[in-house]
Formats: sequence, C-alpha cells, structure tokens
Amino acid sequence: MAIRPIPYRPIASTRPLQRPLPTVALERAALFGRDFGIVLSVIGVYFLLRGAAPDRLGYSVDVTRHLVAFERALHLFWEPEVQEISIRFYAVKEFANFTYAYLHFPVLAVVGGWLWFHDRQAFRFMRNVMFVSMVIGLAFYWLVPAAPPRLMAAHGYDLGFVDTVFGGNTHVDYAQPSLILNEYAAIPSFHFGWIAMASAAIWVNSRSRALRAGAVLLTVVMTWAIVASANHLFFDMALGGLVIVVSWQVAKRFERPSRTAPVSVLRPGREEAAA
Repeated sequence: MAIRPIPYRPIASTRPLQRPLPTVALERAALFGRDFGIVLSVIGVYFLLRGAAPDRLGYSVDVTRHLVAFERALHLFWEPEVQEISIRFYAVKEFANFTYAYLHFPVLAVVGGWLWFHDRQAFRFMRNVMFVSMVIGLAFYWLVPAAPPRLMAAHGYDLGFVDTVFGGNTHVDYAQPSLILNEYAAIPSFHFGWIAMASAAIWVNSRSRALRAGAVLLTVVMTWAIVASANHLFFDMALGGLVIVVSWQVAKRFERPSRTAPVSVLRPGREEAAA
C-alpha cells in the first residue's frame, strides 16, 4: 500500500511582525513633534492675543486697588511683608527673580515631556486643560485687565512693593517682545496656575513619594517667588488656581476614551493607536 506524502504547510505565526527599531523611533519622534508642535502653535496664538489686549491703564490700576482693599478687609494683605523679608539678602532676591522669570516654561516643558513618555493620553488631557485655561485667561485680559503690584507705585499708589525684576539691580532679564507684551494681565496668574497644573499632573500620574513631594515643592517655591517679586497678589494666584480647576472639569467633560497606548510600552511589532 502506497503512502501519500503529507504536504508541508507552515503554521501561521500569531506573533505580530517585528518592525525595525529605527522605524519605530522615527514614528515616535514624529508623533512627539506633532503633539508638541500643536502646543507651541496654540501658545504662540495665545500670547499674540494676550499682547493685543487694549491698554486700559486707569481701569487696570483701579481693579488692583479694589483687590487690595478686598484682601485688607479679609486681613490677607501680607504680600508687602513677605516681599520685605524675602529681599533683605541680594542672593535670595535674585533667586526669587530667577524662579519667576526663568523656571516657568522650562518646568512646563519638562513635565510635559515626562508626561508624554509616561502616558500620552494623560499628556493630551493636560494639554486640553491648558488650552481651556488660555481661553478663560484671554477673556480676563481683554475684559478685566489688572495691574501687577510692582507697578502700582508708578501710578501713584505706594503699597510698599518693590519692583525687583524690572526695577534694576538684578542680573535677571525678563524683557519680552512688544508684540506679546502685556504688563497689565495680572489676573488670573498663570505663573501660579500653570505650575499648579504641572504639579497636579505629576501627582495624579505618579505614585512616587519623591515625585509627589517635588510637585508640591514646585508650587510652593513659585508661589513664594511670585510674591517676593511683587508680580501678583494672593487673589491673583487663587484665581489662577480656580481657572485651572474649572478648566480641568471642562476637559474631563469633553474627554473621550482613547486607544492610545502609553508611549513607554510601545515596542516594535505593536501598531500605534490612532491619535
């Protein structure tokens, strides 16, 4: 009896096709560039609109005068005392100026980069929180401009503040192009609000005690630097924080479930989810 040979049929592999590492790296780099390109573009438009807000100097000064009166009524007008203590030593004053002028956007960039690689969906959510806060902030800058405390003396209201950033005797240069400059945009304070947002992003996306402690420290140091440099009142910062809380809730309302995998777990052979 003749035995018929059984034809060889290779079993189809259930493993995904492996993609070359350079291809995956290029795809991730392009995705990273696109995500951050969108953020930088929106920030650019935001600052152009912020700088285009009409000058209403008298109104801006009046707004700040009323805010000071409000804080005094609540016995919370402590900013001049905090600044006076903070600037007794030149090195401390310079540290406050440096923190206010130079650490704001670098901190946001570092936290944003960490968040993108940790969980891209979380990055996109925080990006949306920031975008919503920009819209609210622009409404204030156009409708309710407010003078920073450091400029009140120049308008005849000496409240005990010293302009440490622009008043000379400092190595910090915080000059901005006139196209985006708006010195009367004290409320809400996004020097506080956006740093608080970055701190919240670290807190909710990490279980590390060290990272969480660092997140709290970020907000504490920036809060002190803001007051020590006489750029905002406590009310301005509280309003900045409130705007972030509102923006967070709005972003949650419009958030949709995403199939995007955390970038940190992408490996050759896995298809990246649609953005």
